[in-house]
Amino acid sequence: MALHDLRLSLCRKLGYADAPAADVTTRLTMFLNEIHRRLLGLPGLGYLRQSQTAFTTAASTAQYSLPPDVARIIGVRDATNDLVLRGVPWEWYQAHEPDPTATTGTPECWAPAGFSAVAAQPSDASALCADSDSDSDTNLCYVEGIRTGGYPFAETVTMTGTTTVAIGTLTDIVEITKFYLSAAAVGTVTLTEDAVGGTALSRIPIGQTHARYMRIALWPAPSSALSLTLDYVRQIEDMAENTDEPLVPRDFHWVIEAGAKMLEYEKQDDRRYPAAKAEYERGIRDLKWFVTQQADGGGPVGGRSQLGAWYPAGS
Repeated sequence: MALHDLRLSLCRKLGYADAPAADVTTRLTMFLNEIHRRLLGLPGLGYLRQSQTAFTTAASTAQYSLPPDVARIIGVRDATNDLVLRGVPWEWYQAHEPDPTATTGTPECWAPAGFSAVAAQPSDASALCADSDSDSDTNLCYVEGIRTGGYPFAETVTMTGTTTVAIGTLTDIVEITKFYLSAAAVGTVTLTEDAVGGTALSRIPIGQTHARYMRIALWPAPSSALSLTLDYVRQIEDMAENTDEPLVPRDFHWVIEAGAKMLEYEKQDDRRYPAAKAEYERGIRDLKWFVTQQADGGGPVGGRSQLGAWYPAGS
């Protein structure tokens, strides 16, 4: 069921008109998204948000920004060299690598390196500009950071849709700490270095107000370009368009509706709240069983050796 169908069914069960007042529509949409987030955040249901992507390293570059939808890293794999990189704490990385570019080779470990507002910082002291791929983006764009000499700056500019706008008049920006909008992006908003056609530094996806990238550090720093595979848990995105569908299996979309009905009864102090809560909790139990049940009971299996083809599986 898409968002429109879930909301329509919910309205009919609650006794509202098919097209209720705007405040009711907004509230029910919020409740549906809240329950969607609760379900996807439950222990054991993380695989519903699992995904993978490939990213390419550069020679002597230790740190990388990951796609904006990465919420948690599961692992990093190097298929070319038959390696699964070992995850280590940032403190281990700091202690073992005071100069990230001093040691290069085939990466063996990865460490979380925090979050950043940009995928890449300006290559030198630069001006900035922004645009969108939608003419409907006419909101305010905010950029904060550091100028040459360590001086902080904060600039605000009004977006003009697909027409590129300059971020103030500064030409000596060396670091960006924040990039955000006054309202959710209608299209994808891109921050670029220098003039039109410059290097893209950051992007705010549709429906978001802030740019946010998780970063990782590789050890040792790659000595050449490598294609690595990132296994990760995706961010939970709200359903915004009428045709958006939940990430929950379709047979259990009713649990989202049941949870939203429970929240509405709670808000209205309706005496039917306890029954709705019991229905929602039963749905959670059924969903957990459905998702985590293994037909063969699971069990350990041998894996490919990380030492090479001539070594025993799992070594």
